[in-house]
Parts: sequence; C-alpha cells; structure tokens
Amino acid sequence: MSSSNLLGDRPDERGQSLTEFIVVAAFALVPLFFLVIYTGKWSFTQLRTLEAARYVAWERTVWRDQPPQGREWLAIKSDVDLRNEAAVQFFGQHNGAISHANAGGGQNIEPILTKHDGRPLLRDLADIQIATHEEPIATGVSMQFLGTLMKLTAVPLRMTGPTVATVSVQLEGLPGYAHLPSNPLAQGPQFTAQAAVLTDAWTANGPGESTRVVRKLLPTDHLNNGAMNTVKSVAGFLFPELDHLAFGHVDPEVQYGDRLQPYPSGGH
Repeated sequence: MSSSNLLGDRPDERGQSLTEFIVVAAFALVPLFFLVIYTGKWSFTQLRTLEAARYVAWERTVWRDQPPQGREWLAIKSDVDLRNEAAVQFFGQHNGAISHANAGGGQNIEPILTKHDGRPLLRDLADIQIATHEEPIATGVSMQFLGTLMKLTAVPLRMTGPTVATVSVQLEGLPGYAHLPSNPLAQGPQFTAQAAVLTDAWTANGPGESTRVVRKLLPTDHLNNGAMNTVKSVAGFLFPELDHLAFGHVDPEVQYGDRLQPYPSGGH
C-alpha cells in the first residue's frame, strides 16, 4: 500500500512543483531579469550624466554666457547652447546633429535608452536640464589688496571661484508599474551630476587683448605720449638706437629661450 501510494503521489508532486515554479517565475524571476537589464541602462545614464557635467563645466570656463566686464570676449554660449551640445554628444545617436536636441517623441535618442517594449526610456533630449554658475571666491586681506590693484590698473581679472555645472536627466518609469504611482519604478529615476573646474583668474582672448591688458601693468606705457615721442625723434638724430625704443611695447609672440632649444642631433 505504501509503495502504491508513493507511486500515485508523484504526478501530483510534479504538477505542484511546476505550478510553484511558474508562480515564482512570474512574480520574482521575470521582474528580476528585467531589473538587471534596466540596472545596466541606469548605470549607463549615470555615467553619461557625470561626463556631461564635466564637459559643460569645462566649456563654460572657455565659452562665457555673457562678455566679462572690461573684456573683448567673443566666445559666447548660453546654457541652452551647452545643453544642446551635451544632450546630443552624450545621450543622442552617434550621427545626431546639434539641432536634433529639440526633437520630441524620443527621436535621435541613444538606442540603449529604450525600454524592452520599444518605447524611449529618455522621452526627449530637450528634457535634460543644465545649469552653470560661478562660486564666489574667498575674501581676505590679500584678495582685497589684489582687487584694489585690479581696479586701479583696470585689469579685468576674473575674481571668482570654481565654475560649477549641474546636469539632471529624468528617465521614464518602467512598463507595468503605472498602477503603482508611488513606486519609484513607476515614476522613473532622476540622475543628477555636478562638476566644478577652477581655472586661472585671467585667460587671454587672443593676442590683441593680451597685449592691451598686459600693457596696463607696464609703468613705461605712461611714457608713450606725444611729448616723449617728440623728444625721442629729436634725440634720434644723435642716437639712432633710440628709433628702436618703444615705450610700453608688448610682444605676445615671444617665447622663452628654453622653449626654442634646437633638437638633439638626428632628431626631428
């Protein structure tokens, strides 16, 4: 009897095990499988967000949103321009154009940022948020002295701290979680990264501006006037070498001697 009962129970046990496996697979294994896929997509988004923040911070130190006071600055880009560039370079397709950053409907999005049902995980490149600002520089006696010197000489140094860029990317929620609005997977994760770059206080905007700004720091530049030039011309008849004297002369193309050393024998 016991042996027949055991033989008779095996089909039921196998059926029960299959049912349990289907239930576990439907409610645990399949969601975990998709979660692994989306974890990779989220990691990709976080990495690209950090890279975009670094790119925007560096670009802002070179391209200003408005001309600095007292500067002849031509490299101007707004935050919208930087957002379009960063969106296409880090979240768009490889052959995408900058103008495609404002294309809606998930167009021109990096293919990896797609849900398993084919819909875009990043709805629109225009949804990427970018903001930049300059931190104030620390104050002190030395900084006050330097600031006063800059005002007296009218040298437009950038008396600011690091340039900071913040990039924020909002992804769509996962399919099947719409009926759970309070669930983070339904709302979609938001990735934010911040980068800062501290640059020199003054960056020349071409040789012309470099000459104009540096000349203000030369005391001999005050001798470059009509009276002194007349004296120099008259004295030039007796001392011809005075013809080569230029008060306040600045040559931005001159290099230090150690930068112009000849190549070693046989070098190229």
